[in-house]
Amino acid sequence: MIVHYRYPATLEAEDGGRFTAYFDNLPGATWGGSREEALANAKDLLVTALEMLIEDGADIPPPAPADGRPVIEAGVERPDQS
Repeated sequence: MIVHYRYPATLEAEDGGRFTAYFDNLPGATWGGSREEALANAKDLLVTALEMLIEDGADIPPPAPADGRPVIEAGVERPDQS
């Protein structure tokens, strides 16, 4: 079964116009040469982080409040959900 998750992404502007993106309470970070690219890469990061937690049998942490941050949605296969 596909379960949809929504997590706010934190974007931080770096020198040279690049952006770093990450999610509170989830492992990993990504970046992009623009804000839009960083957000697109953040969706891949969200899927990868959630799949890793599911595969390890770990609890999925609840998303932090968005507080004006962009929210990324991703569908992830959850074999334990029916």
